[in-house]
Amino acid sequence: MLVRYRKDYQKIALGLLSLVKDLRKDNRFMEEMDWALANDWPIFLWKDMDDSHFIGIVILEIGDCYVLVRRLSFTPSERSGHNIFSLLDGVHDQYPHKRLMGTLATQPIISMWERNNE
Repeated sequence: MLVRYRKDYQKIALGLLSLVKDLRKDNRFMEEMDWALANDWPIFLWKDMDDSHFIGIVILEIGDCYVLVRRLSFTPSERSGHNIFSLLDGVHDQYPHKRLMGTLATQPIISMWERNNE
């Protein structure tokens, strides 16, 4: 289930962002969060419906006709296609008239999700 980021979720969000390899390398996950908030980009956490724990995070950039998935991260034990595709389904449901797109890092996942939904 998608849950919009709130300030009281900051530690959880930073923990999930710290799992992104290129952010972890230089401890840039706080900068990434600040950058997303400064640009007013939506941040959503993904909550596991079975045990109500947050297991993923997505940072989006919203354009006129697209939703760009800038960052996507899951806990190591929850990186299954099912969880990732469910999160992307939730994003698509949130923005039904916009096309999901990815960065160089996230586009392969978006492409797999699109093929899965054909």
